[in-house]
Amino acid sequence: MYKRIFYIFSLFSSISLNARFKAYTEVPVLIHLYAANQIDTNGFNLVTELPKLIYKKINDGSLILWDSPKKQIAISGSALKNIEVNNKTSFANVESLFINEVWTSSRKRTEFYIVGFSFLAETENGRVSFGYVDAVEAFPFLSQNNISTNVNGPAELSFINALYSKRYDFSLIQFGNTDFSKDLALAQKIKKEAFYSKKKIIGLQPLPQTKMLSYVLEKNLQDPNDPATAMLTSIENFLNESKEIFFEIGGNKYYNFEKYKSEITITRIEITEVWEKRGNAIFYHPRFVQLYANNKPLNLLSFDDIMKWHLLINFKSMEDILTEKNYLFTIFKCNNTMIPANEAPFYYKALKDYQWTQVSNYVRFSKN
Repeated sequence: MYKRIFYIFSLFSSISLNARFKAYTEVPVLIHLYAANQIDTNGFNLVTELPKLIYKKINDGSLILWDSPKKQIAISGSALKNIEVNNKTSFANVESLFINEVWTSSRKRTEFYIVGFSFLAETENGRVSFGYVDAVEAFPFLSQNNISTNVNGPAELSFINALYSKRYDFSLIQFGNTDFSKDLALAQKIKKEAFYSKKKIIGLQPLPQTKMLSYVLEKNLQDPNDPATAMLTSIENFLNESKEIFFEIGGNKYYNFEKYKSEITITRIEITEVWEKRGNAIFYHPRFVQLYANNKPLNLLSFDDIMKWHLLINFKSMEDILTEKNYLFTIFKCNNTMIPANEAPFYYKALKDYQWTQVSNYVRFSKN
């Protein structure tokens, strides 16, 4: 009989425990992100990038570092440097990031918002706590600055949108007063129930399907009517006929306007575009043009500035030609990742035919 009573008590305790973690309102939680656990296909690494931004803002006095979430003592930039020196560690290069959040969850939905960030480092002398940054106070910098993204990430992603994308590996450390140091399985269960079940996630920021591509236009020696070759020739002719514009866009860095009488030769053109994927179609949005005259770089020009020249190339605008992509070019940069010339064709094929969160994997397997 006692065994039966104990079984029933255990069963109800289990049901009560499960119910507690399935439906709750505004529970403070602490999550942990470890740098080495952030997979390449996420497209960014908050642990390696966010502390650098926060560190810069603390040192220039535009952001306060507090002693703890209670915000009782402000830690100055000089005091932070003393902590780094005394413990032989670096705030900007921590390997762990702790995020204080508040979660609310019901049967059909989960809602979360970020409260702040805690920074700790593991040293030879043990764990060092740098302090705490309030998310509201940091919001202007998190929304105005973009995080560095690799080939698998989007073209331009603010820190705040990266944080609210939940596209990163994290562990649940604390849920209310419950510490999971001795029950990792329960922490994983709560995390899965909140964010990886069929519940709608309120506040989740989807990542845009975009890439920032930079490539070099190449002359097609076999086809003089090639659009890229015609584009180089058209720009070259325009600048030779409008020498004052050539000097305005950087020619004056190398030549004297009154003395320079030679012909201008455009030896290289670099185009920077945002590529946007909608369904299976890719749309191209030119942003910048870098011209090289006589092998010397001129000023970086916005594409809008180039369009003011009203160039017509085989009865088409420069924008029309760039959109059609019927010319030779070599990609040398995707987002913040430099691309070796011998790998450029693999990246182009991946962007045309493969999932944009798996670009690096496609290239890796294609090379083997």
